[in-house]
Amino acid sequence: MMPADPKLIEAIILACLERNPIDFRKVDDAEVKKVQTAIKRATTEKGTGFRYPVTRKHFLCGCLDFTEHLPEEHLIVAYGYRYGNTTDIERIHHVAGEQRRVAVPEYIRSEIRRHHFHRSDAEVVVFHNHPRTGHEPEWFYTLKSLLQDLPIASNDDRKELQHHAFNAVGLFRQFFGQGQVLFYLGESGFVKEFRLPPLLPFLDQLNRLSVQQVVK
Repeated sequence: MMPADPKLIEAIILACLERNPIDFRKVDDAEVKKVQTAIKRATTEKGTGFRYPVTRKHFLCGCLDFTEHLPEEHLIVAYGYRYGNTTDIERIHHVAGEQRRVAVPEYIRSEIRRHHFHRSDAEVVVFHNHPRTGHEPEWFYTLKSLLQDLPIASNDDRKELQHHAFNAVGLFRQFFGQGQVLFYLGESGFVKEFRLPPLLPFLDQLNRLSVQQVVK
């Protein structure tokens, strides 16, 4: 039986409201392999760069292929510039985590902010995976079947999105169609963008305000 956890219910609802997973049928295998090679080298604080930029779609496909069969979570962050409907990616950072979590180092948080702020077309693409081991509870796989294996971003994932994409600069960049901080989740063989911040804290704040008004 699925636990009646408000955060879990929120995660499912928000996942259903967002875009469908990315279609990787038309990608250049050589570009994808280039991304996988770079991911292996990008584990230092300096990260690694590409000799020639790769597109966002090739980057995300490379991330999925690299992490799909690994038992631990990974964080792969790409830095580049908006180009039409995609991102020209020039360099990346890669952090390997544990089976159920991956920490975001402070140097990556700082670099996301620095790169995004320094030019209006600067863009950051954040990829994170949720490995599936087969040892999760039965209700989870029943749910995944109903959702056709739709990736489900956690509350912690959405808090990171809120921190980096919904600050004053991020909101203005979204409004004017400029460079953004984009978040993607790899799970069950799919990659899906998640764009909505957690709603429960916002609803809780509204409830507190309404209670204060009644008390007054």
